[in-house]
Amino acid sequence: MEEREAPERRSYDASGRRAAAERRRLHVAEVAARLFAERGWNGTTLALVAAESGVSVELVTKTFDGKAGLFMEAFRSAGFGRRGGLREAFAALRLDDEPDLEVRLDRFVEFACSIVVPMGPLVLVLAHGAEQDPALRDLVRGAHLGHAAMCGDLVRLLARGEPAPDAVDEVYLLTRAETYLTLAQHRGWTVERYAAWLRRSLRSAVDGPPAGSGDGRVSPAPKLGTM
Repeated sequence: MEEREAPERRSYDASGRRAAAERRRLHVAEVAARLFAERGWNGTTLALVAAESGVSVELVTKTFDGKAGLFMEAFRSAGFGRRGGLREAFAALRLDDEPDLEVRLDRFVEFACSIVVPMGPLVLVLAHGAEQDPALRDLVRGAHLGHAAMCGDLVRLLARGEPAPDAVDEVYLLTRAETYLTLAQHRGWTVERYAAWLRRSLRSAVDGPPAGSGDGRVSPAPKLGTM
């Protein structure tokens, strides 16, 4: 009896399922970002996000590991869209490949403005949520460390020579979404005015005071009764 060859097994390609899962994850994060901005921390529940996204609560919980993880993913989604997180989005600027320091600065300022404006509505929600949720507080702490690391890289990429001693900390403060929000909401700044100020301030923070102007330190105030 003639033996038949066994049919060749096809290897299972899971790339389609992974792509679909990633699209679903991004969709849920985008919906969550809108809801958190509209309803705040307490007004946005996993059940509401699931219903608005057309998925199950179980899927939302499993995908984002609870409300804190969902919020941080929503926060990233608002600022970076589908570019990933801060590390990935910053690396995509490819500042190392640009030899002109001023072009590097222009490119980063444009990048920073594209982040802080959409993140603005979620900044206060983040602060409120972190006060109530220890898990979110831990995630925020990690995000701050990542932001500080990026500032260190940025200073290195923008410095004309030896950076100013406090350059990283000053750049950290300048590029926080809270800084933009304060100027926009309290002082009525437009994003164009913020961009121009940010460019000047970043250059000054990285390079320090001009030559001949001293070391930039402020003399201590005189004690009362000594004048």
